Amino acid sequence: MPNLPKFPAGASPELPSGHEPLETRPRSIRIAVMLIWGAVGLTALWAVVSFVNLDSAVDAVLEADTNELTADQARQAVISFIAVVLVIGGGTTAALAVLVNKGKNWARIVYTVLAAIILLFALLTLLGGQLIAVVLVALNAATLYFLWQKESTAWLAGRPVA
Repeated sequence: MPNLPKFPAGASPELPSGHEPLETRPRSIRIAVMLIWGAVGLTALWAVVSFVNLDSAVDAVLEADTNELTADQARQAVISFIAVVLVIGGGTTAALAVLVNKGKNWARIVYTVLAAIILLFALLTLLGGQLIAVVLVALNAATLYFLWQKESTAWLAGRPVA
């Protein structure tokens, strides 16, 4: 076993100045952060499913195209779109999960704006009946609910949580 520091029974190491134990986070924040990570996972799942169904997506682009793209151009466009959504969308969402978990109120506001945009696009996609869109709408709506609870607002503002 590696040489780990030993603390007396019931004692724990001191946290650096300006940090508090994560256990002080209110339940609503813990749930919201878990839901945000769920959205990150869903984004990754969507990317995998999209790559598995790449030929179908390319065919749909070719059918809808009015600029007469070649099959290779359509394939590159679809792959680029998937990559951008995964890297930018998933990466940004993951970063916001970490920042909200650290108590950054501005991250909650940024997440709220992005979630509202995602909800609008997902609602449009719901008309197509995609299950991932349904789950994404539910995840984002639940996350917003928990992020804006009184205890979340108090904790993110640095006030005592009742």
